[in-house]
Amino acid sequence: MSWYFYLFILIFTFSPLYSNYEKVGVIDELEGNVTINPAKTALIPSTAIAGRIIYNGDIIHSDDNGRIQFSLFGTDNKVTLFGLSELRINKGNSSYQLELNYGNLFGQFSKDTNFGYAITTQSSNINLESGELWITRDFTNEDQIFSILGNVQAANLTSDEQINIEMGEMVISNLDSLKNKIDINEEMLPSEIFKHYQINREEEKEDIVFTVMNYFSEDSIIISTFQSVKERQRRFNFTLETGVVSVEKNSYGKASLLPMYNGDRLKFGYNLVGFIGISDSVGNLNLFSTLAQILAPLTLKYQSKNRGYKLRMGHINNLTFGYGMLLKRYTNTISYPLKQEGGLLFDFQSGAGNYTFKLFTSSFGELANSGGLVGMYSSIAKLPYRLGVGVVSDLNQFSSVPDSIWNGVAPRKRSISGYQIDFTYELKSDLRNDTYLFGEFTALNYPNDLRYIRSEPIEGDTLDTKQGFERQSSFGITGPGIWWKIGHHRNIKIAFTYSSSLHIAPFFGETYNLERIHYIPTSILDTLDTYKLYSIDKKWNTMITENHIDSDSTAYYLPKDVYALLDPTKNVHNKMGFYAEYNYHFRNYYNYSFDISVMNEIGGNDSSATYYSLGMEILIHEGLIRGISEFSLYFNQNFTSELFNTSDYNENMVIGASLGIKLMENVSLRMYRHDVFYDRNLDGKVNLNSTVGAGLVAKF
Repeated sequence: MSWYFYLFILIFTFSPLYSNYEKVGVIDELEGNVTINPAKTALIPSTAIAGRIIYNGDIIHSDDNGRIQFSLFGTDNKVTLFGLSELRINKGNSSYQLELNYGNLFGQFSKDTNFGYAITTQSSNINLESGELWITRDFTNEDQIFSILGNVQAANLTSDEQINIEMGEMVISNLDSLKNKIDINEEMLPSEIFKHYQINREEEKEDIVFTVMNYFSEDSIIISTFQSVKERQRRFNFTLETGVVSVEKNSYGKASLLPMYNGDRLKFGYNLVGFIGISDSVGNLNLFSTLAQILAPLTLKYQSKNRGYKLRMGHINNLTFGYGMLLKRYTNTISYPLKQEGGLLFDFQSGAGNYTFKLFTSSFGELANSGGLVGMYSSIAKLPYRLGVGVVSDLNQFSSVPDSIWNGVAPRKRSISGYQIDFTYELKSDLRNDTYLFGEFTALNYPNDLRYIRSEPIEGDTLDTKQGFERQSSFGITGPGIWWKIGHHRNIKIAFTYSSSLHIAPFFGETYNLERIHYIPTSILDTLDTYKLYSIDKKWNTMITENHIDSDSTAYYLPKDVYALLDPTKNVHNKMGFYAEYNYHFRNYYNYSFDISVMNEIGGNDSSATYYSLGMEILIHEGLIRGISEFSLYFNQNFTSELFNTSDYNENMVIGASLGIKLMENVSLRMYRHDVFYDRNLDGKVNLNSTVGAGLVAKF
């Protein structure tokens, strides 16, 4: 008989043995000498090969030169054995138990609601819900347990002691007890595993992914975003920049030195910058006469050992509460270097991530004078929902106006506050994708009644009559909305929106510091057709002319909410529409985002107006495109009825771009332009204010 016949008989005889026990995994990769001892004693040990099925109860043995990686069936979880190691795999109805007899094990686990996972040794029982861990066990029965990502729970089987270690920590467990946990350093781990840990640490700094039970909102700072991972790992960095810059059509030479200390928990730097006017007529930008000017160049970031709280001083950028109806993309330094502030941002997150608290103040200088923008936001989570509450208040909308401008009248003081409540409900969650239901309610509380005029039908009359109304508050609703989180990089949101008359969303936006106060000379006011038409309405006229700068009423300051009613028939009806957002970011390489809100007036007898808010941004960082150190392009405009209208300047619009070209490894040519709009000359007219520059940037 041929040997094919004997092979057929052998397979037929032993195949029932394989069919009687359960498949638990499959071998993905292997190197060197690796053998598998089958759970069925009737089968002989065999050499492992890629693609081989692993069965319940199998024992995997790796020699000194061996390495094997296998996946557990029905999951994305992977286990890798390195060097001289031995592992037995046991599967129950709803759990996997990995018995490590000796050797080195690297586990990568995702959150799985169907199965639990435990790694046991003669000394320890180790659990990891999701993340990565490294375990090395020698023949003295000592286990060294490292958390490479996530939280690991370790228990000693002799003493019944238990301990929780977080990413970056390790603990030793032996036959007697658990030792104290200590921080991981490079000497403790193989280079491959330590590299995993470094990547995880950097990714956590760049992108803490939203989940219902772990939500930590963090504003982004573009300057630090463009730093490479290598730069952030060095303790001391120096950035030198020299070039020319045009600030509001005035030309300067610029030189700066930014020394930066990068510790594990502390980042500290101070931007030493000087501007030299190219002509004698330009203004002096090298001023340190106010607290804001002293603190604005400061970069101070501190985080606690367990990252439970974070403290930041200096510039505040891109700060949002909840879903952004009240505070969205707020920036305290929107027109550098002329308008810059030094503020504070404090973040706190509980260990389980189910409670967060955020506090900020936009300006230490204004706060010292009982002014400035301050806000608090807190959220609490309990599966499957999260609730958030926030409040933002401008303590004095006139605090940016110097006292010297008031002549014969007391400096004005006026505050305005806003409140918001948001919710998030988890509809579906799996290993990579999540779906949430969300919504937000926002209210603005004005210090005085706001007077507005709209056409209303009169009972018994076929004609509409313009009537005056007052209200001291307004509100807006976003939701119900659906949020799809696709993988760790992509987010899509879409929601219904509704706003009452006078409501502006977001009120505290990116350009709020440019909009909070408007200077209106009497000569400008008298030439406005709307003023001539409606000045006979005494309540509206009093509201407009209340804050005069002198006893002769030569000019007035109008807060943002009052200035919006300089045409008292604008934004006076309820509005309905939708909000949509899409953003994608990939680690420290690039990100882009797009969001739009469209709201149409309803219920009015006049022709209805449509209001838009639009944000677009693309950022490319060093390392993605050869020879490009940075690239950015952005356009943001909040609550406008004339989207993309750049002929009529509006304070609620920001446009900019930047490009960096690598000339050498550490030297780049950087070109940039940043456009904002405000009344630069205090003549009642909004100006285009551009900062345009080009120069060399060297990083060491």
